[in-house]
This record gives sequence, structure tokens and C-alpha cells, in this order.
Amino acid sequence: MQVLSTSGTRIINFTTREEISGSKTYSLVIKSEELNKVIFTDSNATLTAVDYYYTYSTTQALTEANFYTYEIRNTTDNTIIYRDKIFATDQTVSTFNISNNVYTESSTGDNEYIFA
Repeated sequence: MQVLSTSGTRIINFTTREEISGSKTYSLVIKSEELNKVIFTDSNATLTAVDYYYTYSTTQALTEANFYTYEIRNTTDNTIIYRDKIFATDQTVSTFNISNNVYTESSTGDNEYIFA
């Protein structure tokens, strides 16, 4: 799973089931799990080789604290070469709190019990 910020230019890193060939065409599709629909399609994706893995750069806006799935497909041979999840958040991974700005705890007393 990739953890990405919600805006700006983000880099998706991945290793594929097959080597990327310049003579083939690749597509990348991002689907929102919350909305259950495709939110982004790049039918001619540019995949860049970096040492032993590949990268893809996107500026697609994502929603805070949401999960997405993405799939990279070799459209020439009609095969899926990579599939993964994205979690979108602007919080740092080391201090991530799922209830950040969602739940505020309020004190209703000292929680003492009276036994009779």
C-alpha cells in the first residue's frame, strides 16, 4: 500500500510482473473505494524506470483519509502488470491518527461509581 498526500505532485513507486517495454502501451486507473467508481484514467501512462523499480507521477486530487485502488495494465497484451492500494492523508505517517479533527473527547465528570 502506498501512502500519498491529497494534493500536489505525488510519485507512485512499484515493481511489475513484467519488464516495461517502450514498444507497448500502458494504462493506469485509480478507483475510489468510498465512491466505488473510477476517478482517474491515464490511457497512455508514462512509467519511468529507476534502478530496480518503476515510478509514475500524478497530480490527481485525492480525499483525506480515503482508500483508493490502482491498476496498471499492459493494453497491448491486455494484461494486468500491477495492482495496489493508496491511502491518502496529509498527516505524517509517524504521527497519523485516524480520528484527527474528527472526534473531540469531552469530559462528562470524574467517572466515579457509587456502590450502596
